[in-house]
Amino acid sequence: MRTQTLNFKQFVSNEKFPKGDLLKMLEDKKLLKLVSIGGGLMAVMVPKSAWAAAEVTADQTFDKMWKAVMNCVDWVVVGVFIFAGVAWMFGHRPKALELIIGGAAGYILARHAIDIRDFLKGI
Repeated sequence: MRTQTLNFKQFVSNEKFPKGDLLKMLEDKKLLKLVSIGGGLMAVMVPKSAWAAAEVTADQTFDKMWKAVMNCVDWVVVGVFIFAGVAWMFGHRPKALELIIGGAAGYILARHAIDIRDFLKGI
């Protein structure tokens, strides 16, 4: 593989390469095919909702994000409870109880965060 060098001044001053030179570099390295395949894969793999992000309101965006975060929280709690069960099996009962209580309390706080916020707003 041949080493390709760039003009440092051109790089620092953020000058653009002429399209012809850029295409020649890509053809020399057979990267044009790789770039086109990567672009095609990205277009197929990116969810359609990402393309229409400008069309949704802030509430809809927050709702989608909230559901994704809560899905992660659900699985984190499952992991904490599994770890607590393993700790219990190995005789670390105080640590297991601490994990179970902390996991349950954290899960309740995370699951009802919006309700708690609305309650505190009303005070």
